[in-house]
Amino acid sequence: QKNKFRNCLQILPVLFFMAFVSASCIKDDLSGCPSPHVSGVTLQVKAFDADGNRLTADHKDITLYVFNADKTLLDILHVSLSELVTLDYPGHDNLKLVAWGNGRQGGQTLLTEAGDHLETAFVSLIQPQTRITYPSSSPDDLFYGTIDIQTSADALSARELPLRRKVSGVAVTARRLKEYVGSSDGDFHYILRKTGSMLDFYGLPNGTDVSYRPGASFNDRGDFVSSTFNILPTDEELRIDIYTGVAQTTIISDSNGKPLRVAEGRLLNVLVDFDGAINVEIKVTDWGKEEIWKEF
Repeated sequence: QKNKFRNCLQILPVLFFMAFVSASCIKDDLSGCPSPHVSGVTLQVKAFDADGNRLTADHKDITLYVFNADKTLLDILHVSLSELVTLDYPGHDNLKLVAWGNGRQGGQTLLTEAGDHLETAFVSLIQPQTRITYPSSSPDDLFYGTIDIQTSADALSARELPLRRKVSGVAVTARRLKEYVGSSDGDFHYILRKTGSMLDFYGLPNGTDVSYRPGASFNDRGDFVSSTFNILPTDEELRIDIYTGVAQTTIISDSNGKPLRVAEGRLLNVLVDFDGAINVEIKVTDWGKEEIWKEF
């Protein structure tokens, strides 16, 4: 009995000490206490058109690039619209996220190597191995978005990464071109000049100058109509050369002097009427809403 009582007395100081240590970590200042690892930031990628309307069906692929504070690529993720993605990169409190939509559809090349630097990352048009200055294809329906994240501050709430269209559309119609030329023979085609050949990962134009040669054909009414094709964004004024075997004319503005310009996510419609004096009309419409030119 005495030995048991003595052993209990010896254990009591240990118990008091453990209780004191535990209590010392139950306080407002937790800097001296072990903290659990934050499980990561939850992210959703959402897409919007040029007017800010939500899009749900314009994306075949989305590639998410994760860069650290030194702008070095940490990871590449393939995600879906509105998918909840957890970003968990211990030791990296500051992240820069860059997302590209439809970048893997074949009209351009994308950064693919982990460890690459943000400043050397580009989306590049695929160009033929010749001196021809237009690419082998137009860019796909590219979307772009970027946000910066602080993982400790954003861990408790879901973040949204908005994607917006980064290409412009163009459609060209030439009316009474055969009558103007006096023949239906020749290599009829359009050349649109010009944009840069690349976009950097800040979404800005870069690279060398390129021009575009869209597919085009005569319809049942005799109008020479191009396909609706995409171009990379540019702040420069555009020009359209019309060829009929030889350079026939160059269009730089409409008949009122308004230059050929188009914003990202919009469609530039151009009508060139060769009825006597050449008359040019242009209309910028919403994406996918091609202008139906009426005959007057």
